[in-house]
Amino acid sequence: MPSLKAKLTQNYVDSVEAKDKRFVIWDSEISAFGLRVMPSSVKSYILRYRVGQGRLAKGRTITLGRSTDLRCEAARAKAKDFRSEARIGRDPEADRRRDELAILKVSELIEDWGREAAPFNRRTGAPRKPDRYNSDIRLLRAHVGPIIGIKRITEITRYDITRLRDAITNGETRLTRKTKPRGISKFTGGGGTARHTIAMLKSVFAYAIDRELLDKNPCHGVKLQPIVQRERYLTQAEARRLGDALAEWEARGEALNAIRIIRLLSLTGARRGEILELRWSEIDFERGFLRLDATKSGKSIRPISGAAQKLLAEAPREHSIWVFPDAKGNGPYQGLPKIWNKVREEADLEDFRMHDLRHSFASFGAANGLSLPVIGALLGHKNVSTTQRYAHLTDIAARQAADEVADIVAAALGVT
Repeated sequence: MPSLKAKLTQNYVDSVEAKDKRFVIWDSEISAFGLRVMPSSVKSYILRYRVGQGRLAKGRTITLGRSTDLRCEAARAKAKDFRSEARIGRDPEADRRRDELAILKVSELIEDWGREAAPFNRRTGAPRKPDRYNSDIRLLRAHVGPIIGIKRITEITRYDITRLRDAITNGETRLTRKTKPRGISKFTGGGGTARHTIAMLKSVFAYAIDRELLDKNPCHGVKLQPIVQRERYLTQAEARRLGDALAEWEARGEALNAIRIIRLLSLTGARRGEILELRWSEIDFERGFLRLDATKSGKSIRPISGAAQKLLAEAPREHSIWVFPDAKGNGPYQGLPKIWNKVREEADLEDFRMHDLRHSFASFGAANGLSLPVIGALLGHKNVSTTQRYAHLTDIAARQAADEVADIVAAALGVT
């Protein structure tokens, strides 16, 4: 975490601006008293201190309060009091934590996690997209809240998490909620939903351990349904049907942005969000690359074909940073799922998901002899193991190539 040093005053604290990564400004007068600034612009006063004296004294870093709730001089006075008590062996933070544990409920912990930890990747600290972590928060509220939300976090056992898993799997937390004047939000159950919810809840309890509110994670050891890798690829005939359906929509002049997006997903193997949120600044037409600032794997550079470049070049340039802007707002295009469902129905592909376009791109590449590293580069995989799921496709292509070469050699040798 980058750190600076300055005399902390109220005016100075108010003037500090957030950066891409969190940083700390340490006070030049009181040792180990500082201001932590998050990328979200949240500013909090922190203090590092040791309980007792000597090299073996236990060190601790605590949050004294947010700058919106605590003025600088009050935070400074609080830091002095903490340090004085810590020198004589008392740990005021431990007392506060015991009081907090006595009343903190699971639903409250989820809200704290949503504000403080969810916006950042736990392993790397990199910012997450708001739609991703807000979706996780809504999932936890819908499925965890009704079952164990009112329980204190110190009361939660592995059995509680197992019971929660079974309730979600059996559909007991299924919910349909009205969101907008004409919109609804559906929360379904099932094994996949249970697995994802428990994985998120595990991160919530890990956050509690980081705050030293808990010693162990109750989600550890809870068995979840294994992830089933769904293998579905377009055949040549299905690809032609999809192409014909898209051409009919284009001829009618309907949902042209959605049609361009579906074609681009087919031609690049990109994830849906990467194309929906594509900015003009991320397209390198001169070299034929997409230079994506934020993907599931972080920053990514992807080579794109001439056909994809042509499709992008023909997209109308409106007064927007987005290649595919929303007609009714300032954000990226909305409404793709609705159009996709109609298109795949017309193409007789009702069991085919939009994400399967990415798998199909890989399968066509493997069928034409591309190696796994090349396929991984085209898809933007940073981990080689992620591309390994397509290994059987490259094996098939290799066997076909072996047959073709063997046929040529056999003919030369006169072997029937």
